[in-house]
Amino acid sequence: EQGENVWMTDIRKQTQRLSGLIQELVYLSRMEEKENHYQMIDFPISDMVSETAQSFEALAVTQGKNFSVHVPPLLSYCGDEKALRHLVSILLDNALKYSEEQGTITLSLEKADRGLKLTVFNTCPAIKKENLNRLFERFYRGDKSRNSQTGGYGIGLSIAKAIVEAHRGTIKAETTDGHSLSIQVFFPQK
Repeated sequence: EQGENVWMTDIRKQTQRLSGLIQELVYLSRMEEKENHYQMIDFPISDMVSETAQSFEALAVTQGKNFSVHVPPLLSYCGDEKALRHLVSILLDNALKYSEEQGTITLSLEKADRGLKLTVFNTCPAIKKENLNRLFERFYRGDKSRNSQTGGYGIGLSIAKAIVEAHRGTIKAETTDGHSLSIQVFFPQK
């Protein structure tokens, strides 16, 4: 009734943020249910990964980051395409948020021994090797500066892990130099 003001704008932003958090938590809890309802079908995973990466390319260029994609054509996989698209989006969003200015982000998909390997690599500020396993915990933020200003909730990688495990895959994080992060996902062929 009083029109726009700072308080109302702030309340709207916080409400939208809480609504997003609730949606992500509901999604995560559904992923972890024993009887989840996935539509496991054969689909061209090469096309899906490339299309998803394309939607992040403009944002990376805008932020002054080097973004490259290495996906061979004609790879297919039997899984839930919607969930796997969400996985790729989470990993790329995370890489964009936490790579520094002029950083490098690389997405690759390749055939591996009896399966497929998806890797998202990004340069980043200092990261401790002992904290890598904790990255997949709910609400964990390795760097205290990673707060609500980055736009995340701290559960994206938990959702990624749930999606991978629902496809009987594995996910891990590695750093070789303490200034880069590589998240590797392995999906066994069925």
